[in-house]
Amino acid sequence: MMWYFLFALFWCVAFIICFQQFLIAALTCMWYFSGQGEEMSDQPGEVSLLLAFKWGFVYHCGSIAFGSFLIALITMIRVVFEYLVKKYESVGNKDNALFKAVTCVMRCILWCLDKYVKFITKNAFIQISLHSTSFCKAAWDSFCLIIRFAGRFGSAQIIGWIMMMLGKGTIMSTSAYLTILLVKEMNPEVTQPFIPAILIAVFAYLVGSLFLSVFSFSCTAILHSFILDEDTGGSKHTPNSLKSFLDYNDDKEAKADIKHEE
Repeated sequence: MMWYFLFALFWCVAFIICFQQFLIAALTCMWYFSGQGEEMSDQPGEVSLLLAFKWGFVYHCGSIAFGSFLIALITMIRVVFEYLVKKYESVGNKDNALFKAVTCVMRCILWCLDKYVKFITKNAFIQISLHSTSFCKAAWDSFCLIIRFAGRFGSAQIIGWIMMMLGKGTIMSTSAYLTILLVKEMNPEVTQPFIPAILIAVFAYLVGSLFLSVFSFSCTAILHSFILDEDTGGSKHTPNSLKSFLDYNDDKEAKADIKHEE
């Protein structure tokens, strides 16, 4: 019964996180293809959080539940594995070299599997938002898309990681510095303002990570939307800031065709 409720807890938490990811993906895709991709565009009624909730609950609740089930299943397998390792170590076999090697390899495999499932699941939700397909088809389409445009996705991941680190560092340092200034100004009797500054920096890191994770996932959804827009030849809703990239690709393909004909 304990294992059953533990798996249910993992599944509920994963479902909430996956539903949040679907909402972000749906809103980003709406923003891109509704004409609000223009800089500082403010057209009411085209990007709706209520509509994204409707898509999630009415049309794609099963896909979200299945994706969260896979994440919960991998998490449960990792927990059971660690439980078995602790049980084996409790009988006095923790110094066995073969046991340590096998445990290290299994932990690495399960960690990679967990990261892979979460990565594919996030991209599958973007494909579901774009094409309104089932989870399995969306996961396969996202996998093929990532393989097809590995360079773009790799560059986006690297740039996103750099921006995340810069953003977190800026938020933490600014919050800590302002805390020190406020403590010295408002409470000069405090001789160690660095202690509250460290606590505020930790809290700022957590808050910054939550907000910047939304930014990172939205960038990935915009990349999916741009690739779809590029494959369909662009549209009137393509943001002006991205039309030059579409024109560049068209010119490049035209030159390649001319060269091939020659």
